[in-house]
Amino acid sequence: MFQHTREAVQKIDQEASALTVPQIYASLRRDLGLDDFGELMFGMPMDGFPNLSKRLPRMVSVDVQNTWTGNSGRALLRQTSSFVRALACQFVRHTGRPLDGASVLDFGCGYGRIARLLYYFTDPANLMGVDPWDQSIAVCRESGLGENFRLSEWLPSGLPVDSRAFDLIFAFSVFTHLSQRATLQTLQACRKYIRDDGLLTITTRPVEYWSLDSGVHSLSDTTAVRAEHARTGFAFSSLGQQDYGNTSMTTEWLARNVPEWRIVGLDRSLDDEYQLYVFLKPA
Repeated sequence: MFQHTREAVQKIDQEASALTVPQIYASLRRDLGLDDFGELMFGMPMDGFPNLSKRLPRMVSVDVQNTWTGNSGRALLRQTSSFVRALACQFVRHTGRPLDGASVLDFGCGYGRIARLLYYFTDPANLMGVDPWDQSIAVCRESGLGENFRLSEWLPSGLPVDSRAFDLIFAFSVFTHLSQRATLQTLQACRKYIRDDGLLTITTRPVEYWSLDSGVHSLSDTTAVRAEHARTGFAFSSLGQQDYGNTSMTTEWLARNVPEWRIVGLDRSLDDEYQLYVFLKPA
């Protein structure tokens, strides 16, 4: 952290006990850029900032980061920041308004990695997270992310979000693991909770994913999944569960099979190059 950044955060820390949490976030947004904000959020609790450490969510351990997301620390922050920047950019491009103050749903929130950086744009009251794994929600709440993080169904027909309609729904590394059945049902469920002018962002994997080392996708021979991807545009390899494994798909497959959504843009980051960002709007 640069000296000028540390001085700005120290000043906010000194004032934090007299501020509400939304006021703390407003002060941090005012004085920090996204990456410095992310460094602070990924570092909580942090020596030198005792008041902020009491008020902001705690980051999970390095072991949890590595086990759940395959990376940790600054490298993971770079990947996360790249995705969040793309979200903010594409949200403006496709809705005509900034992400600031938007209502946001983190679908498949895990331990709240990306949600922490979304607080740079919107307050905790405006952001909800859902995940079908009870341990994810337990970790989120133990970390201080609050009651807006809730347990969802594995194959959702609805979501536990108090009938909210969101400006932005994002699902990072969710559809990269779902069967065709689960993919279609989940996209239909998300459609119920998006505003008519909102944006859905998902990540998918290209066919090149299957060329990676077998330690990544657990296949010693990828001939069959490559052929299936070429034939249908969708390939799924189970990891011992009917609807969970590793998945690749084409945007053409999405366009053919999810008429309730319209693809409006694509992006990716070289920091995490086998995650293709797909941006969709309600059809």
